[in-house]
Amino acid sequence: MFPPIRLGLVIGQLSAGGAEGQLLLLCQGLDRARFSPVVYCLGDRTIPYAPLLEAAGVPVRVIAGARPARLWRLAQWLNRDRIEVVHAWLFIANAYAWLANRHRRRPLLTSARNCKRQGWLLDRLNRRAFAASDVIVANSQQVARYIAEQYGAPPGRTTVVYNAIDTQRFHPPAQRDGGGLCVVMIGRLVPQKDPLLFVAAAAALRQQLAGVRFVLIGDGPLRGEVEAAVTAAGLQACCTLAGERHDVPELLRAADLFWLPSRWEGLPNVVLEAMASGLPVIATDVGGTPELFNSGQEGFLIKAGDGEALVAHSLDLLGDANKRRHCAAAARRRAEQFAPPQMVAAMQQLYARVAPRACV
Repeated sequence: MFPPIRLGLVIGQLSAGGAEGQLLLLCQGLDRARFSPVVYCLGDRTIPYAPLLEAAGVPVRVIAGARPARLWRLAQWLNRDRIEVVHAWLFIANAYAWLANRHRRRPLLTSARNCKRQGWLLDRLNRRAFAASDVIVANSQQVARYIAEQYGAPPGRTTVVYNAIDTQRFHPPAQRDGGGLCVVMIGRLVPQKDPLLFVAAAAALRQQLAGVRFVLIGDGPLRGEVEAAVTAAGLQACCTLAGERHDVPELLRAADLFWLPSRWEGLPNVVLEAMASGLPVIATDVGGTPELFNSGQEGFLIKAGDGEALVAHSLDLLGDANKRRHCAAAARRRAEQFAPPQMVAAMQQLYARVAPRACV
């Protein structure tokens, strides 16, 4: 019997984020008889996930400082920890992991989790990293196509592994409280998520359906503009800007409908979280979002920027309790197909395939 494969997982930060949450789910689910993971964080933003990883028995190496120092320290740690397989998460980690690993030629897995360019230097480094990768992990078919077109990533070495959702943490309530209708969105207050469209659609929906409440969970550089838009629309009494929250599952269970009006995406975890919580979803058909649910069954897909369609579909669902319950049940069933064991099994197969020795 061989000892466990020593697996190095490289990521830019361990603060709140979708990729960071996926990394935690992977580490919690890995078969420790086969794989021994170590996480390398390329910065000092480590809350909340570093403590959670350490509680799961995963060592976390924090590598902060100037870029050359981080690169040198990452290479040293990979050697010191006797890492056998390196897996980089996100574009910044791809660049560092490739540079730190290129003289040792350990098997390298890189990742792509969004349809976005990174700037000329990081784009160039990622092109080199993808070309040198044994496996490239994309979290949707659309992301796989995007990196092939924009970064020249070899399609034959790209594998799609969909995000997972913790269906025990995110689950429907025993029953909706019936205390009034509530629409919720989760997303950073940045142009990508289009929170200003959320506010505009909320104002338009309130004109046709009085009594609806709105909750926007997340924070970011557009907060001042979003607050001003809420005030200008007269929504102060019914629209809550909740900021970053640690009780997201409870807030989702208290809602009736989920919106995500993003301009672009990779594979949005928040859609899976909403569906697992038994919420119909109205989201833009960008990135891998159309791969998560079927428009007309678990919710509706709309074009980016189409506030009229967002309002029209919301009226359809919020005005018909039976349709809303049907979509909610379908959403939960669909989310169960993305439970963590499927993602963990797929990743373990990739690690075993590239490992330099038998992995049994």
